[in-house]
Amino acid sequence: MSNQTTRNLPLLLEMKQTDLVTPSKHTPCEILSLSTLDSDFLNEDMYATIYVYKANEHNKNDPVTLLRKALSELLVYYYPLSGKLVRGESGRKPQLVCRGEGVPFAVATASLDLTSLDYLEKLDDEVALRLVPEIDIDYDSDFCYHPLALQVTKFACGGFTIGTALTHVVCDGFGVAQIIHALTELAAGKSEPSVVPVWQRERLVGKIDNEPAKVPGGHIATLLATSPYMPTTDLVTEIINIQAVNIKRLKDSLMRECEFPEECFTTYEVLSSCIWKARSRALKLNPDGVTVLAVAVGIRHVLDPPLPQGYYGNAYIDVYVELTVRELEESSISDIAKRVKKAKKTAYDKGYIEEELSNGERLMRNDARFEGVSDGVFFLTDWRNIGWFGSMDFGWNEPVNLRPLIQRESAMHIGMILRPSKLDPSMEGGVKVVMTLPRDAMVKFKLNMDAMNKL
Repeated sequence: MSNQTTRNLPLLLEMKQTDLVTPSKHTPCEILSLSTLDSDFLNEDMYATIYVYKANEHNKNDPVTLLRKALSELLVYYYPLSGKLVRGESGRKPQLVCRGEGVPFAVATASLDLTSLDYLEKLDDEVALRLVPEIDIDYDSDFCYHPLALQVTKFACGGFTIGTALTHVVCDGFGVAQIIHALTELAAGKSEPSVVPVWQRERLVGKIDNEPAKVPGGHIATLLATSPYMPTTDLVTEIINIQAVNIKRLKDSLMRECEFPEECFTTYEVLSSCIWKARSRALKLNPDGVTVLAVAVGIRHVLDPPLPQGYYGNAYIDVYVELTVRELEESSISDIAKRVKKAKKTAYDKGYIEEELSNGERLMRNDARFEGVSDGVFFLTDWRNIGWFGSMDFGWNEPVNLRPLIQRESAMHIGMILRPSKLDPSMEGGVKVVMTLPRDAMVKFKLNMDAMNKL
């Protein structure tokens, strides 16, 4: 059911070239402001995604040539991506300076076949990062960098990967998927993207007031649970495969527990409850400490009027479920799932959204950040419905795998639910869960997940 990622693979790359791809037509020269959600300092990290394509012996085209041309055309529509991110005059909020400088585009070759890497399914994150362009950012002294960079790596088998490095400041996961979908549409020969991008970041800017900032988690900073395994640098990443039949069995089991049988749970609500509990047990969090499950809830259709289809900025609100470790352990999965469902609904409240936006402005004004031990804090993100915006076939069929990567420093606090690789028919309709934990804790976590799969 689980696969430990493999670190010791001889993935040696020959870097061919790196150049700046500029828009194929003239684009506006301007300075663009970002939304309150975009400007969250937690979004300033670059995050990476790798799209894996198998060889197509019937296609003699060069993917590098097609993608370079498509990127140039894409930047006419998504011209902010060819700009540079800088600090605004206030010194805190980032802005996009659009001068059409271009997007770094790297090309590399590898002597290995993708089959030997299991199409990146088991490849360690630190090794997989070689397939993504590197962008060095000095956040303290030189906050000025490209928001997007691409790398195409061609393998000996004829397959290839598209690695993207994209700052969360400019877009969320849904936005990333929209951009990559547009890129592959243009590479396939379309004259324009099927979805025209929209900026409109002013739609999600909070009102300025004099209220004190509320730091998320600040009210429980001294109560948060701790783990005897932390801190440590000895972390391992596992991919847990959960088949569709096991998800259905788990949902059916929860339905039997419910007081109101007509109440149903989503796959996320069920799995997040199980994974949160298994993680808490594996880390041996102290029973009287508080553990937190953080859930990102999309609000694109919640706003009135809804955000337009082409909006690609950050459009989600974080909500939290807080329990003591003892309460989490003593609660049934159905009770935890109810709490997750209830928390998600708060993000649909107009007043809650307005307060979150206003508080975001206060946090930036005061440069206020969480300070405390965060062993018991867990973000679980769901990529199943945002990782694939639409068809990405531009001559090599659909990608057989999608691999998001998380920076090592924050990986232990973040889990991901993904669609499974398309190479395993038994996983159709199932999910894969990517988790990073201290080595000893991972052993216990896998045992808990195996037990969940047998419910």
